[in-house]
Amino acid sequence: LAKAIYNQLSATFTEKSFIEDIAHLSETRSNIRLDEQLLLDVLKTKVEIPSNEMERRMIRERLSGKRVLIVLDDVPEFDASLVWKCVEWFRGGTVIIITTRDVDLPRILQVDSVFRLKLMDEDESLELLSWHAFGEAKPKEEYNYLAKSVVSH
Repeated sequence: LAKAIYNQLSATFTEKSFIEDIAHLSETRSNIRLDEQLLLDVLKTKVEIPSNEMERRMIRERLSGKRVLIVLDDVPEFDASLVWKCVEWFRGGTVIIITTRDVDLPRILQVDSVFRLKLMDEDESLELLSWHAFGEAKPKEEYNYLAKSVVSH
């Protein structure tokens, strides 16, 4: 869903970044790597950030005031620092979309709006899996048992 929204909005922004599965990335890489990815996406050049002071100066000089679309997908509760930085760095017309399972994060960040998704039931989950795995609404008969087993997990 986050990627679909990003794809729909991205044409109206010259600077944009989509960082997916931050919860997983946070386990394997430090926050500074996420910062570098964001800067790479927005500036379209590889940037190595040797220190926090250098990072702040670079952002002030090169990114301040830009209108940016940022999607941070699956932000864990303990990793709100990147979100705070994004809020501080960009102003005026910037859109930051955050997906998270942490119900307190929107309250902590004082966001403009929250859209809560309801979980899919088994039939909806099976249809979603089928579209992705088989390119049709229902799994082929020989995969039906396996697909239902995957959905139940």
